[in-house]
Amino acid sequence: MSNDVLEAAPPAHSIPHRHPDGREVLATAKGILIATRGYGDAEAFEELLDVSRHHHVSVLRAAKSLVELATRRQPCPSVTTPAPLYALEFTEWTTLLAR
Repeated sequence: MSNDVLEAAPPAHSIPHRHPDGREVLATAKGILIATRGYGDAEAFEELLDVSRHHHVSVLRAAKSLVELATRRQPCPSVTTPAPLYALEFTEWTTLLAR
């Protein structure tokens, strides 16, 4: 590869971070459930629907919760942390991902 090509590429820190759209988040969450629970695609989506109904949130919010938990680099906060965003994570998927 020529040096011209390498010099023309923008530095990694200048490339904007793209947030995944809803379809990507749902696909990732279903993939996590398929890999960890051995579900098929329909079963994984059904669990996301069940969690969203149980917690009165959108299926996308339930999926985001699972993806956030699975990709978190630091440990989960303690159960005494008054952060509502962690509610789904603790009750539905923490033990699943701890295995």
